[in-house]
Amino acid sequence: MEKQEVSMTELFFDLVFVYILATINQTIESISHNFMSWEGLGKSFMLFLVFFSIWVYRTLLVNRFFNQKWYQYLFVFIDMFIIIMLSKAISGDFQQTFIPFVFMSSLIYLSILIQYYINYKFSGSTVNIKLVKVYTSGLVLMIIFSMISVTLPSVINFWVYFIGIFIVSIFPLIFYKTSYENPVYFSHLTERLSLIMILLFGEGLVLLINSIDIGHLNIMDVICFIFITCLFVVYVYHFKAVDENTTTKTGFTTMYIHLFLLFSLDMLFLMMNKLLSHGQLHISEVIGAFIFLMLFLLCMFINVKVHKEVKTVSFF
Repeated sequence: MEKQEVSMTELFFDLVFVYILATINQTIESISHNFMSWEGLGKSFMLFLVFFSIWVYRTLLVNRFFNQKWYQYLFVFIDMFIIIMLSKAISGDFQQTFIPFVFMSSLIYLSILIQYYINYKFSGSTVNIKLVKVYTSGLVLMIIFSMISVTLPSVINFWVYFIGIFIVSIFPLIFYKTSYENPVYFSHLTERLSLIMILLFGEGLVLLINSIDIGHLNIMDVICFIFITCLFVVYVYHFKAVDENTTTKTGFTTMYIHLFLLFSLDMLFLMMNKLLSHGQLHISEVIGAFIFLMLFLLCMFINVKVHKEVKTVSFF
């Protein structure tokens, strides 16, 4: 396949997601004093999964269809505005903003659904209609679950909405064969994922910078900077290894691995920021930080290992 370049509008779009991650982090800090509580972990992962699923569906859309048409650019900016509005509905008291959050997320899923059909009809892509039906079916299911959830009492509406989010997140994987028959531009996909990771590393540095007092430099500031730098170097090494040793048709493995890479890195930065701001962590948070660090390293190892094997097996 010919190489698909990452456009400037995609980079612009990704900046919105870094802002959203920062918003989610501020919300999680207000939910619980312990990041490893079930409430904190559950709500942070659910919010994270909502925006990650939006990002994945849009990225796969752009990956297969984008050819610089005017309507494609128009939808990028429309989606950016809707996502910004969605981010304003993030609150520590989830039930207080539940209805606007559900409606705005449904609107962005509907926008992506419409784009799949418009691009299939007008972009001149060779993508099979079966793939369009698979991806839009997952989006339709999500919208249905969303509309059902707003009619339910607060005891269960969150869980019905979460089920919809989980379904839409894994739906393309269920119909693996259809995606395999319509291969992605893998270099484009890995570049987009790596850029999101780099932007998240930048957010980690911002958290560090905000805690630094030039008049009272703390040894922990230096240690945390070294920690962020080491993680970044390891990730870059991992990215180059994957990029050089991979030929794949769906990109599912690296996408889902990056879900956990992003989440684990974000949780590490959250706990780092708490340590720098308050000087101590709960025992469960110390254990959690170690678990997320191990998860981060394990995911990179798996990503490299699987995609090195892909070159000869050509399965994922």
